[in-house]
Parts: sequence; structure tokens; C-alpha cells
Amino acid sequence: MVQDSPRIPELIARKHSRTEQMIKMNKAQPLLLGVSLLAIAATGAFAQERNDPRQTFMGAVVLDTVTIEGFENPSAPLDGTVAHSSATTKTRRPILETQSSVSVVPRKQMDEQGATNLSDALGYSAGIITENYGNDPRFDSLYLRGFNLENDKFLDGLRLMRSTQFPTSAPAFELYGLERVEVLRGPASVLYGAGTPAGLVNMIQKRAQADGDFTELGFSLDSKGSASVYGDANRVVDDRFAYRVTSKGGNARTDVEEIDNLRGYLGLSASYALSEATELEFMASYHGDAPISPTGVPSGLVGLVDAKDLREFYFGDESINDSDRKMGTLSFGLTHDFGNGWRLNNTLRYTDFDWDYDSVYISGLTGTSVGRGVITQRENFRAIATDLRLAGSAETGAVSHELTFGLDAQKLRERAYTGFSTIAPIDYTAPSYGGITVPAPWYTANKSVDATQVGLYALDEIEYGNWRATAGLRYEWTRQKGQSVTNFGTTDYARDDQQLTGHLGLGYLWDNGVSVYAAYSTSYLPQPNFDIDGNPLKPTHGKQFELGAKYEPAAFDGLFTAALYELRETDRNTTVTEEIGGRPITGTRQIGEARIRGLELEGVAEFGQGWSVKGAYTYASTEISGDNGGNELANTPRHAASLWLSHEFQSGPMQGLQLGGGVRYIGSRWASDANTQRLEAVTLLDLGASYEWGNGLVGRLNINNVTDETYISAVGLNSSYYGDGRTVQASLSRKW
Repeated sequence: MVQDSPRIPELIARKHSRTEQMIKMNKAQPLLLGVSLLAIAATGAFAQERNDPRQTFMGAVVLDTVTIEGFENPSAPLDGTVAHSSATTKTRRPILETQSSVSVVPRKQMDEQGATNLSDALGYSAGIITENYGNDPRFDSLYLRGFNLENDKFLDGLRLMRSTQFPTSAPAFELYGLERVEVLRGPASVLYGAGTPAGLVNMIQKRAQADGDFTELGFSLDSKGSASVYGDANRVVDDRFAYRVTSKGGNARTDVEEIDNLRGYLGLSASYALSEATELEFMASYHGDAPISPTGVPSGLVGLVDAKDLREFYFGDESINDSDRKMGTLSFGLTHDFGNGWRLNNTLRYTDFDWDYDSVYISGLTGTSVGRGVITQRENFRAIATDLRLAGSAETGAVSHELTFGLDAQKLRERAYTGFSTIAPIDYTAPSYGGITVPAPWYTANKSVDATQVGLYALDEIEYGNWRATAGLRYEWTRQKGQSVTNFGTTDYARDDQQLTGHLGLGYLWDNGVSVYAAYSTSYLPQPNFDIDGNPLKPTHGKQFELGAKYEPAAFDGLFTAALYELRETDRNTTVTEEIGGRPITGTRQIGEARIRGLELEGVAEFGQGWSVKGAYTYASTEISGDNGGNELANTPRHAASLWLSHEFQSGPMQGLQLGGGVRYIGSRWASDANTQRLEAVTLLDLGASYEWGNGLVGRLNINNVTDETYISAVGLNSSYYGDGRTVQASLSRKW
């Protein structure tokens, strides 16, 4: 997605371009990382010297720091931790003036907190619950406002997914390849199409910068045996062309010694200005890894066996484990400024994903014997997606309009084989590994799905004096056609849906930096399968009312937000038993509903003299009707809070030293919608320190979960999953 901009020359003068980077490295690909890092180093060695520190691009002088009044490029690097714009809005309106709840986590915050994955990056954000499968190297599993964001993670504004069918769909994306992470809360179908009513997470990749050359090389180690090397190089070739190479590779380990992930990432980005009004972008990426699925621990052993010993025990078998996952992307972007206040932006991306794996899972517990099975999966996924936007301004008397008209589309094809086998159990008091025979699967399924989505949307951002308003509508067509062939039979299905969704917001902005707003928005999500009468299931529907307030102080750089909301999802699937043809039949009726009422407070500020802070508080009250009627939604604590404080010494003998620390509180919550098991509340302490020697050399030390709390973060059918134990991470890098 090429970001909206006031003018192309200004956009390029502010650091620009696009990097589509998702790269993975399987067990046979360690050479990839070495080649890419050598390329980065060689690029630095042959970089051209420039006498004028103010480089020109397309005839415009590029300053070290350029500020465009009223617009902050939501894709560009941010020097600090306070962002005032977000790409999730698809417009140029700053966060202060939007009638939505938005958070941005910039690169600096990720580095200060030692974040290595998306869960780490969002651990201090309001409304987000992480580690929903413990420390799982396969996925970034997140809950927001009571809902699983399994298919609501976006990369540069286009949906990142691996399947229309599997939960926790999107594979974990390399955090080092990201510039920012954004959270848009509440129904977002008007801009992004089908999705949960909770909102979405959008990842902004690092992209080529037009304001100068730089190179970074570094390595990191941690107390669990993880090790990685990484590099990032940006080059401005001339006044029209810039490119960037980003790479990282290594082995990520967990509390369970047998669960690791050999992972590699390589991203390429290039930007070329055809003229002062038109720019092309090209992105390519390859991401390969070999993640092993965590088995968790038998739920019946929790509380009976020492928690720290149990957290490190492996109930699978390395002789069976096998994983090879690859994803490649190709993206093209176009930005054109017509010169009359109207702009055209288009992004096109192709994704190719393959994953073959064999993994052990826990099937039960009898005495000291733990039942086990093996899942075999072969997945193939292809998708092409595009987003085309025409945006511009218009006046109707004293009223200003910023208009956006868009068309987005996605076509995907997936094929998957799944098999389940039963293997010998393991005695946790006397474990024995290896020599296991995997019998023929007792269940097999071959699934094929072809899906298409096309949406037309329009947005009008209205300004009248201090009043701000937003009105948006979207009409979307979706089609799914598929077949499931199992050893029990064959099922064919086809589903066509059309849906109108919208957003209405009204706000008022005072001159002192305070704004208030009210908003109403809707969403929908198509459902596979059939109801009890054999009819295709209709989509679920979401709607939300939200009241909010925001504040940008004049005395220091900061943004403080508050949101009070009521969110409902209707037409939820409910299991019913009815008498049909004279006999009881169990099936699905869409008569369920979920209701969430909540309050979210969040603030981030830089007070000067090197002090910065980020804090968040979340309150949520949930209720389900239909299946599990009267229960609360899973993974949604009544209370959650976090606070991170950092100080960088500005002068004296400690200049260059930065110290930080944070605390995260996650309240007790139900493990599932059935409300049969409750997860205990936990308080986690994190610390961070860094020192810069003044020549671009930076050393960092981070300790997460300082007190090594042992806590269950999620519960599955037969397994419980521990949250991450204490991790000490050290890194050394140099940027020049």
C-alpha cells in the first residue's frame, strides 16, 4: 500500500518507499543470511561519498529533519515514541482528529523494550491480550476487545493471512523488518472489508529512505540459547532512485529446549520517481523458517507438578517433529499527484505460502501416562490483493471535505491436507523419546477453497470550524467455493455474500489540544459450513457505539486517549438439538450474541530531558447469549494495565546511558467461552538498558519477566500453555 501524501516531492523529502518483507529460511538455507549480510556490508563499502549533507531528491533539498505542517507520514521512521498519524485511517487526518481509537508502536519503543515478536511489541497497548498459545513460534496470536484477531492482521494495509479456514492463521512476521505497528480498535469493515468487530493490527514495513545512506549490523543472544545476526542497509543512488536491504536470521528458542525455530528473513525495497508527481515502488521478500508446535502440558498436571519443571517439560518427540515453512511476496505501488489537490494511490501484492509439518499434540491424561497424537499438515496458499484509492479535497461554502474513494479486491486459492494419528503415550515420571512408529492416520481431510472479495468504499472527512465529522460506506461482495474430502465423506459448499457496512463519527477539537468524539461503526464476517437445515451459514455482524476523548499537550510531545464503547456481535453460531424427521439432530443455528462494554485509557509522552512514558488501562465486561449463554468471553480480563518509564541521560558521565522499566498486569479471565477454567491474574516486571558510545555502537540489555513468574496464559482442549519465563537478552549493533 502506497501511503497517502500531500504532494509527491514532500513525501519523498520526508523519507519514503515501500518494503514488502516477509522472508523465511528453512533448515537448508543458512547461506541466505550470510549472502544478504555480505551484500549489506559490501553496499556500505562501495557507497558514494557526498559532500553536501543535504541530499537532493527529484530536485528537492532533503534536510536532516523535515516537518510538513498538518501531516506526519504514517509510514516513515519516527525519531521518538509519540506518533501523531496512522496509516490505518487511509487518510491524512491526524490521530487527534479521528473518531476512532488508534495506537501506534514505533520502532524506538520496540527496541527499548527488547521486543522480538508482535506480542512483545503490543504488550503495553490497551485492549490487547497476547500469548494465547504461550510462547508459540508459529503465530502472533492476539485478542482485542474480546475477539481473536486470527485473520485481522494486515501488512501495509493489505490483509496478511494463510487460510480462510484455519485459526491463528497469519504466520509470525519478523519484527526487525517493521517500522511501526498500529492498532485500530472497533469495526473496520468500511475500510478493510470482512473482519471481526474488534478491529485490526496493521504492520508497517521498513522501506527505502530518500534522505541519505545508512548501514546497521548487529547480533543478539538470550538466556534461552537464542542467537541471531541482522543487518539493514539503505542507499540513495541518485535524485530519483533509492533502495534498501533488510535481513535477519538465527535460532529462536523457548523455555522448552526442544521447541525452537531456525528462522531467516530477507527484504528488498526500491523507490523510483518517474517525475515530481509520480512514484513507483517495488518490494520483494522471502521468509523461511521451521517452527515447532508447542504441545503445552496436560491440564490435569497443573498444580500437581512443580510449575517451573512442568513449564520446561516436553511431551512431544523430536524424532517426529518436522517443519518447513516458506512465504514469498511481490508488491508494486504507484502514487500520482494530479496537482489539483487529488491523489491516486495503488498497491498490488502477490503472496505465495507453503507449509509442511508433522507435530505431536496431547490427547489426554491417565494417571502418569500422557496420551499423544500426531498431526500432519500440508498447506499451499496463493493470494493476490490490491487497494486502489483516489483522494482529494473539496469545499462547500465554509465546509471542507477530504474525500476518499476506494476499490480493494482479493483472490485466493488454498489447498490443504490434514491427517491425525495416534502414537504411544509418554510417562511424565519416566519419559522415553525416539523409536516411535507413526501409524496410518485415523482421520484425513483434503480441503480446497477458492475465494474472491471485492469492495467499493467512500469516505468523507468533514471540517467546519472546530467541528470534525466522518461518514463512510462500503459495499462488498464475497464468494467462497470449496470442497472437503475426508475418510468419512465429501462435502461441497459455495457461498456468496453481499454486505453494506459503514462508519459515522462526530468530533469537536478545542484549540488547547483536546478533542472529543462519538462514533458508530459496523462490520461483518462470512462463515463457512451449514446450519441445521443444510443452508449455508450467513455472516456474523458487528456494531459498536464509542465515545472518546484525546489530548495533545502543547508543553511536551504526547498523546493521551480515552475510549468508552459498547460492542455487539450478532448471528453467532449456536449448537442446538432439534427433532427433525422424528429424531433428534444436533446442528447450528445463528442465534447467539456477544456483548462487550469497555473503557480503554492510553497515554504516551516525551517530557524532555530524556524522560518518556507509556501507560495503558483496560476495563472490559462481556456477556454471551446462545451457546454458553450468560458466560463471559474467553481471554478477556475485567482489568488490565501497563506502564513503561524510560530515561536517557543527556549530559555528564552517564551521557549515552538509557534505563527503562515497566510493569504489566493481566487480570484473571476465563480460558474458553465455556467458562470452565479460569486463568489467574499475573503481574510481570520488565527492565531495559542501553548505552551508545557515540560512534553508532549501541549495546542493549533487556530482562523480561524479571521475577520469573510461572503462569498459564492459555488452555486448549487437553493442554495448558505457560507464559514466557524470565528472558535475559543482550545485543550489540553499530549503525553508520
